[in-house]
Amino acid sequence: MQLVAGIVQLLIFQHLALLMARAKPLNDVSSLYTYASKCNGSITSIMSQIHSLIMDMHLKAKERFDTYADCQNFHSVDISTVCHAQHHEFFTFSVNSTSSEEEKLSELYKIFQYMNTAVGNITQDQMNLNPRNRILHLQLNTSKTEIAAVISNLSCVLGKRYNVPKVDVYYNVSAKQKTMEKKKKGCKVLRKYKHFLKKAAEITSDWEMKVEDTQEPSTR
Repeated sequence: MQLVAGIVQLLIFQHLALLMARAKPLNDVSSLYTYASKCNGSITSIMSQIHSLIMDMHLKAKERFDTYADCQNFHSVDISTVCHAQHHEFFTFSVNSTSSEEEKLSELYKIFQYMNTAVGNITQDQMNLNPRNRILHLQLNTSKTEIAAVISNLSCVLGKRYNVPKVDVYYNVSAKQKTMEKKKKGCKVLRKYKHFLKKAAEITSDWEMKVEDTQEPSTR
């Protein structure tokens, strides 16, 4: 996928990647004003990039979920039961086509921050449970990189256009789990993530734009 130049800011990306790698609870997310001051490019082009990134992630989500399930020896007949998450267990994407732009951005930010930590924890578990499966590790690490890119762009728009100081995000840390519980939890999270990406791609479809429309009108 061809990335729009200048959208993903290096300093922001590096900071988020470090937070993601530590996979710690979301109780000290930095102020969005910090990120807004480092943003370059037009808001319109950044929002278009958000949609492009989400669409690309959506198209790859099924393959990555299938890879994870196969590595846990979960067969297709198991998925509907073993990997089914109850409604109250995970995040809810509570926006629709009539929601305001700020509401969409805030909800996307919350869920991607949640997934930032969740995928980080899944990756750590799989490094121990499947230490030799390089394909799985590569896909999980790639997902973390993509999530960090989306978060950096969402931070730019929320801080720069809407002056949102912060968005509260909570991640419940589970008690020590047995091997099978870890495998099931990861499967549930990644399955929910796959469905979320489909809806997120639809919700942000009107942010997509043509290359010739990337310049915002000048103000005088």
